Amino acid sequence: METIVFPFPSKFLLAKYLLVFALFISAKALIINETIPAVIVFGDSIVDAGNNNDLNTVIRCDFFPYGQDFAGGVPTGRFCNGKVPSDLIAEELGIKDVVPAYLDPKLKPQDLLTGVTFASGGTGYDPLTPKLASVISLGEQLNYFKEYIGKLKAIAGEEKTNFILAKSMFLVVAGSDDIANTYFVLRARQLQYDVPAYTDLMVNSAAEFVKELYGLGARKIGVFSTPPIGCVPSQRTLGGGIERECAEDYNVAAILFNKKLSSVLNSFKTSMPDGRFVYIDVYNPLLGLIQNPQKNGFEVVDNGCCGTGNIEVAILCNKLSPSTYIVPATALCLILVLFSTRNAGGVCLASNKITFPALFAFGDSIVDTGNNNKRFTIAKANIPPYGRDFPGGAATGRFGNGNVFSDLLAEGLRIKPLLPAYLHPVLQGEDLDTGVSFASGGSGFDEFTVKLQNALSIKDQLNLFKECVRKLEGGIGQEKANATISKSLFLVSQGNNDIAITYFLFHFLHDIDAYTTQLVNSASSFIKDMYELGARKFACLSLIPLGYLPISRTFGGGFQRNSVDWLTQAAVKFNSKLEHELNHLNSNLPGTRILYIDIYNPLVDLIQNHKKYGFEDSSHGCCGTGLIELIMGAMNY
Repeated sequence: METIVFPFPSKFLLAKYLLVFALFISAKALIINETIPAVIVFGDSIVDAGNNNDLNTVIRCDFFPYGQDFAGGVPTGRFCNGKVPSDLIAEELGIKDVVPAYLDPKLKPQDLLTGVTFASGGTGYDPLTPKLASVISLGEQLNYFKEYIGKLKAIAGEEKTNFILAKSMFLVVAGSDDIANTYFVLRARQLQYDVPAYTDLMVNSAAEFVKELYGLGARKIGVFSTPPIGCVPSQRTLGGGIERECAEDYNVAAILFNKKLSSVLNSFKTSMPDGRFVYIDVYNPLLGLIQNPQKNGFEVVDNGCCGTGNIEVAILCNKLSPSTYIVPATALCLILVLFSTRNAGGVCLASNKITFPALFAFGDSIVDTGNNNKRFTIAKANIPPYGRDFPGGAATGRFGNGNVFSDLLAEGLRIKPLLPAYLHPVLQGEDLDTGVSFASGGSGFDEFTVKLQNALSIKDQLNLFKECVRKLEGGIGQEKANATISKSLFLVSQGNNDIAITYFLFHFLHDIDAYTTQLVNSASSFIKDMYELGARKFACLSLIPLGYLPISRTFGGGFQRNSVDWLTQAAVKFNSKLEHELNHLNSNLPGTRILYIDIYNPLVDLIQNHKKYGFEDSSHGCCGTGLIELIMGAMNY
């Protein structure tokens, strides 16, 4: 079973959020002829959006302070201060802003087409758990789902209903209440079962539930692990002693259940081969956050965000899993594993573990970390005010005010804080083990672009990589070097200068359709060359919205410095062709994973709605004059 691990980014760096968001968008390149029409959800309070509101149960939260951070400060029945994870995942997937409760009296027929949640706070895999809490069991949720299918057929017809069921993302979130309440607090099962036997009961029930979902037409099913339930405020209060420490016996049970759940989901890929079953580990990232709260932007983790803070359980959903980081990464992981035609199953871990041993970057100034410093070129950034926000205010040759994209990606993937330039004069041998940047500011796929700025061409960078491979083999041996290369991530950012400089200055000499085809062919040839050298995992950045750059506005935007639409459209044309070609390569280069990373659309949104993201101005660069700088404007965005 393939494991895909994605980072737990720091809270305050917008660039890291954009990274995850861009990666999320990029996963569409792997969904060939696939769509995600709906998100359909089952489980407990973690994903309940109000199904308990009219039940005769104490497990309700349709009153203040629940919902204090929801739109309008409305307590909707969500066990949280704001949106719950199912809402956030649906929002990140672009399906809709929130996933409504199936039993919401205001539910409209069209809401059914894009998904609902059947979840009920207080339920569990153990049939006794919902009885004790007087809430909706998983069996009853399945009955509601069958009713939902009937309504869907009445609205959309049988063929479209079958399509929605087969292509939608199904989420199952349960188990916490079984362990925390039924087994430990109420001790309703302790006379019958020890912890290993009880977790067997839970897993068997979970397996049957997933099988029934499959039998009803579901094919893409993500099942969440239980969180570190012993660290929830209520369990700290009840089982953590006077110091309210995490109740370790709860966590031990959760770990055992999670291990068994992962194993049984893995087994389904042989018994139900046309299904995709993903185990989503939320235990480890949440435990990491709890153990290092300040690092992730939290002051406390032993109290809930609302109410007394001591006895609440599910109200912690946003407190312990901030949407800015876990949810986009989880959404991306679910897309990659559930919808990629190359996977039969998987594990999604939003944790601090390292997936890739190294990161190697190629291209232009967006990922150049100093390779141009010793070159005779105007495309240099080793002078102030470049680097003014870099540690120590050092101008390192990075074309920005601080870290560049390649640094942010290396840090976000927990490889290392900075990605050094391959031509850095004090580069150490061990730096090669975890990756370097070969990129050169001013470079492009077009040789004429390279000559204009005397940059390193993409062929020059390829030759430097071959030299790097030889050094790696000399340092760690050929076998380990080959393994490193095959498992590493290769980042490519190229083409911006071809459009922004060569085409901008000499567009009267070029047919844009032919020129973008020429550039994409060069990109394709580069990836094929890297493939022959052992590279298998690529992330290729789209072009940025070039018509919005400060220099484009200044020289092509008239007196008002408007955006240059024809230049932006050239970038759009290139991006469309690049995405198509990468899809083709994905299908024709065995063993490859090539992600098309759309940074164009997130940046357009940021530029057009800059105040929403905390920026005062989006038409000037962050450093220098702010009017004629090229990539620095992009970094400012």
